[in-house]
Amino acid sequence: MNYRFYCTPTIAAAALCTLVFAAVGCRKQNHSEQMAPTASGQLPPSLQSNGLGILPGAIYRNQSQSPIHWQPWSRETLEHAKAANRLVFAVIALPQQSSFQSVLDALAADPALVSTINRDHVPVLIDGEASRETGLLTADLCAEIKRGLQLPLFVWMTPDGNPVAWIPVPKSPAVNVLDLFNKSYSMVSRMWSDDSDYVTKNSASDNANRRERISRRKTANASSEHPAEDAVRCLRQLTSFYDSYSRSFDEAGGLFPSGTIDLLASAAVHPGLNPEVRSRCMETTRELLLDLLQSPMFDPLDGGVFASRRGNSWSLPSFTRDCGAEARAAVALIHAYRATGNAAALDKALGVIAFAEQTYKTSEGLFAVGLTPESETASWLWSVEEIEKELPPEDAAWWIKATGMKGLGNLPSELDPQREFFRCNSLGLAQTPAQIADSLSLPLESFAPRFEDARKKLLKARSTRLGQSTRDDTSYAATSFRMVSAYATAFAATGNETFREKAIALLDKSRIAFSDGPKLRLFSRDAPKSIGAGRAFTYGVALQAAIDVSVVTSDPKWLDWSENLATTAAELFTDTLFLKECPDEAKVIDLPVTDLVMLFDDSTAGLISLAEARLAQRERPLVATFSDLATPLPTYSVDRPILHTDLLLATIARHYRVTIVAGTGISPALKLATERLSLRMFQRRNAKSADEVPPGSVMIVLPDGATQIVSTPEALQEAVLPSPAKL
Repeated sequence: MNYRFYCTPTIAAAALCTLVFAAVGCRKQNHSEQMAPTASGQLPPSLQSNGLGILPGAIYRNQSQSPIHWQPWSRETLEHAKAANRLVFAVIALPQQSSFQSVLDALAADPALVSTINRDHVPVLIDGEASRETGLLTADLCAEIKRGLQLPLFVWMTPDGNPVAWIPVPKSPAVNVLDLFNKSYSMVSRMWSDDSDYVTKNSASDNANRRERISRRKTANASSEHPAEDAVRCLRQLTSFYDSYSRSFDEAGGLFPSGTIDLLASAAVHPGLNPEVRSRCMETTRELLLDLLQSPMFDPLDGGVFASRRGNSWSLPSFTRDCGAEARAAVALIHAYRATGNAAALDKALGVIAFAEQTYKTSEGLFAVGLTPESETASWLWSVEEIEKELPPEDAAWWIKATGMKGLGNLPSELDPQREFFRCNSLGLAQTPAQIADSLSLPLESFAPRFEDARKKLLKARSTRLGQSTRDDTSYAATSFRMVSAYATAFAATGNETFREKAIALLDKSRIAFSDGPKLRLFSRDAPKSIGAGRAFTYGVALQAAIDVSVVTSDPKWLDWSENLATTAAELFTDTLFLKECPDEAKVIDLPVTDLVMLFDDSTAGLISLAEARLAQRERPLVATFSDLATPLPTYSVDRPILHTDLLLATIARHYRVTIVAGTGISPALKLATERLSLRMFQRRNAKSADEVPPGSVMIVLPDGATQIVSTPEALQEAVLPSPAKL
């Protein structure tokens, strides 16, 4: 899962000031004097050692040997804590955010602190990617203490699962994790020792208020009465955020803008939209590509893309990556290539897919989330002298020029005001190998081996700096389904049969590995339901993958499976007022968590909404009650469109729908052309007699009801995806 931040780390003292104690708010001053301390019961043997065992998931595997007696996030763990009358000390983390490793290692490195945690608490480690509803809840908890979202999050809670106190742990030299824990622990443990019953009752009351507040917020947000018009307003607003003069993109946040690129590129060539809107989307897409493709966000050494950046410039990435972010970026870049004709976007996308295969493919042939080892930023940067040391002089010269390196460093001063990285350079390949060869007056055929040799030498040198890392070999449903869509999209753009074959094979394997009867599970191995049961988000990415493969193969079995998934999802996640994220069988705490905003990744609402639009056009509508929850465009999306690009994409697909109706007896070439159309904007179905499509032809149904009959691949391409030069 990717994550979106809008906060800056603060020092430990400030963090401590914002620590919230739910049980203290209305406590009478003399209440503790009337109560004797409550003795804690004996912990059962299962809680007297590290209980992560062989739980699947990168976070659990990373901490399975910790001296802290970490337990899984489950109802059984809470029941044990209740029997022993212990507070739960929970840490919520994401595998994509590597800083959790140093935080947990700092706790585990202090024997006295380890003893305290094990003696006085039931320590619980929560993977916010797997237990997605808990990861999403961290945003609400941080908002309650007026803090931006920051993970990992320390949470003390009662054995009923009600939060008592919580505090985010920022990664900052000014923060001492041990001091932060000890000061917080002393307050929490004193309250619990004074009167555990009072803490339990008040935290339960506070959580009931939180439940009501969250429910009220979810139901109070009105849906747009004019979603088609509002979606276009959002497109205009998104394009207005970009300033081509300063090369800045307001409100973009720190993440690689996969969602924005995907939406704008899709809108730029959508035949149902106003030409003026399409033109603005096209211009912004082209300019964004100019900024991104030659930036250090793309690693010229291994081909991957970094998930986020430091500051407001693409010149200095945060050097973290994960499989989901790679797959999303690849799909967005391919759509941008198809819209703009920028071949470099396709090259980068295919490089990203190759990197994901090499880095995240598991021994089972599926894909893991990926766990980035923590490293110093300086380990990823280079001085001119280091390049000259690693490469022969004739190769160092063109490499330094092509990557824009400078003797004093190439990082903008606003990114490094303290000159921490003086004389350091980030690597962004501003020229393609063909352009470098041309500048050297060499044919590409003879220069390509030199380029590859230089790349490998520098990659080896950097790998030596970074040291050994443990590979995440836990197959994970969401990332595997993401890669299915990346393969299918790559086939549609290139026509390379290898990508179609990979998409089919991976979807086949994923359907078997992650099926639990008619339901989905998160891992290919068994796990407690609270950890391993498929969330609504999982069904969303699986639906997209199945529909994508049904398009590129014309195989009805994948459309049938997507319909079955949608039916199961409707049974599991339909509530009277909102779209549930967690199935009841996996729920540990009773809070109405729903996923409406692109907080970590695509939102569940956006994924399900797009699936609804695609299935409805193919005459496989969702259950009406589920559809009613999935399809609305909230009015607040107009205020922050960059957080709702997935919902906007779904809204455009629904209200500006384009359907490809294939007649009987179409040629293999025309059939292939329909399978290679943009997968999510154009939906293909077979003609019925009432459609009156001539044999051997395809009818295009536009949003205004107008139709066009074509009988050749060229005519189809021109009708639905005109040449970028004409826009």
